[in-house]
Amino acid sequence: MNGEIRMGQLPKQWNEAAKSITFCVTEDCNLACKYCYMTGKNSKNKMTFEVARRSIDYILADSENFGDGAVVWEFIGGEPFLEIELIDRLCDYIKQQMFLLDHPWFNAYRFNFSTNGLNYHTLAVQKYIWKNKGHVSIGISIDGNKTKHDLQRVRKDGSGSFDMVMKNVPLWMSQMPDTATKATFSHADLPHLKDSIIALWNMGIKFVAANVVFEDVWVDGDDMIFESQLRELADYIIEHKLYYDHSVRFFDPQVGNPLTENNLNSNFCGAGKMLAIDCNGNFYPCVRFYDISLNNRKGRKIGDIYTGINPDRLRPFHALTLRTQSTEECVKCEVGRGCSWCNGCNYDFASTDTIFERATFICKMHKANARANEYFWNQFSEETGLPSEKEKLRAASTQQKPSGAKFAYIMTKDDFTPHCNYRSAGDFNAKMDDAVLEQSLKFCKSGGLIPVFLGGRGDSKELTDYFFVGDAKLCQKSPTNIAVFDNESKSSVDKHDVCILLVNRVHLSEVTGFVAELIQSNARINLILEDIEKWTDVQLSLYNTQLNNIAQIVEKSYIDGRSVELNVLTDLWYLTEMCNCDAGESSFTIAPNGKIYVCPAFYFANPNDDIGSLDTGIQIKNQQLFQAAKSPYCSSCDIYSCRRCKFLNKHLTGEIGIPSRIQCRVSYLERTMSMRLQQRLLDANVLHPANFIKAVPYTDSLEVVLSHSHARR
Repeated sequence: MNGEIRMGQLPKQWNEAAKSITFCVTEDCNLACKYCYMTGKNSKNKMTFEVARRSIDYILADSENFGDGAVVWEFIGGEPFLEIELIDRLCDYIKQQMFLLDHPWFNAYRFNFSTNGLNYHTLAVQKYIWKNKGHVSIGISIDGNKTKHDLQRVRKDGSGSFDMVMKNVPLWMSQMPDTATKATFSHADLPHLKDSIIALWNMGIKFVAANVVFEDVWVDGDDMIFESQLRELADYIIEHKLYYDHSVRFFDPQVGNPLTENNLNSNFCGAGKMLAIDCNGNFYPCVRFYDISLNNRKGRKIGDIYTGINPDRLRPFHALTLRTQSTEECVKCEVGRGCSWCNGCNYDFASTDTIFERATFICKMHKANARANEYFWNQFSEETGLPSEKEKLRAASTQQKPSGAKFAYIMTKDDFTPHCNYRSAGDFNAKMDDAVLEQSLKFCKSGGLIPVFLGGRGDSKELTDYFFVGDAKLCQKSPTNIAVFDNESKSSVDKHDVCILLVNRVHLSEVTGFVAELIQSNARINLILEDIEKWTDVQLSLYNTQLNNIAQIVEKSYIDGRSVELNVLTDLWYLTEMCNCDAGESSFTIAPNGKIYVCPAFYFANPNDDIGSLDTGIQIKNQQLFQAAKSPYCSSCDIYSCRRCKFLNKHLTGEIGIPSRIQCRVSYLERTMSMRLQQRLLDANVLHPANFIKAVPYTDSLEVVLSHSHARR
């Protein structure tokens, strides 16, 4: 595995950007699983070929709603393989029509199945797999060991199905290598969790997409059983060193981390982005909105094969985010990352007829998962001496601020290597004494600020649990979370998870070389350009050339299967709102003198330009001016990754919220290069961005502001 930590991961999807279209070919099943959300299964309703054909004709003709570059045709039930003859005929029709229409999906499709595995060995299923080889993926649900599986996945007479399924597992694994299974846990089977996951691994199934049910089945004490089982599983993994090539989703390193703005503005569930079709040809945002999947409400249709998709019925699903459907408690949850939900379950259990009310039955279970997850990664670091994947994400979170999180940059001295747009301008040489350091930590604790140290930890051995930003050349002597490369690419250690590359005008022509070297051993590089206020068109042209060279390096890395991050090129692909300088809003600086500043740049420019002290607290007048939404330039701009330096704003324009021309020019240059690189990677089908960058007819936000001004005249 070349040392790659797989724990918590799942196999990569064939194409994450593909449109998912699901056919419910039957409402019947040859099992009667106790926890199944499809409580209305029956042997009466089956899809006819005519309904399926009409669905396909509509979908292939509707390029507005189905203009995605690839498609996954999914078949479920009930149990889909009960209708393998219909599915076989249906898939032949799909392939034929895509060919005749010269449809973009003709060679960009997959047929996907979720099955209980009982009929996998039958001749009809095996013929189908052979016929569609290379375009078919099948997942069999196995819950773990025999005891656990037979508790829930029972036949209609109440007997267990484990032995019948296991007869087909070797054949399935030989035909679908590197596949995963989904193990679902409920109240009754929690005590079997550890042994079940281990049993699946021993079968050769290395990736387990385990989860707990969303419904209201949990009783007091279940969370403690859950946590205990996960901790025992964690110990087993560490003891047997299974973290390299085995995985279970409970130990995804993201679980239990703080929520970011991107999390708050995203929807965990894909309802509305996919399409589900029932046996009668009705359209739904996903299968959980079928009538047979709901206990308390009627199915929520968004159209049918006769009238097409009703865009008004689909509009609410476009607005679903964590923020819009969650309580304030969920929005502010300190361990909220990785807490999942189902929009269909939300709808079913809401107090009114709405999709904007989140069911929170698994709250205690998620928090138990978060605690056990923390335990596992701490044990991993202690055992291996390596930084955990969880700590890597936390370090990166200082670059993508967790929602609601606030940081205090504590300058233990003021002659350190900078990490942003500032340098010590005078002969300060001040060091923070122990009393101020202790007061700074108390101030952070009382104010809910996360300490980030600039200048090292000195002789203190009590600061090891905090974030440190430091010179890469000194990392061996003074360990850091984020290493700073000051106009060079040499370090005292071989590898960093996150690094900052400072480059000034003198070294601008060397940027490509710096990045080429750093990208070999760093997961993320933040490029910070110094003294851009002194740039001319000469530097802009040189930077454009350097960016073009760097883009080729990044492109090759992605093509080779390694997704690196370089802030000026890749951040914009995943941002949908401003995520840049938060100085004066949610980050502040505590200097050695005990005073508080907007950022270190303000301290170095004028030590009297403070915004408070450890004694008086933070006192900022007109704080709203720091917000991007209050800037007519930034609020009309879509370069969400722009560094938006507030110190340079104030220094160059006189206003803390108004950027200078050179800042906008540099950012638009980066935007253009990011757009071109994104398109090349999209064409190569190796990128699945959240933000698709489009060309714009301007290079400076001033042009947008002026156009708005002219329009109002």
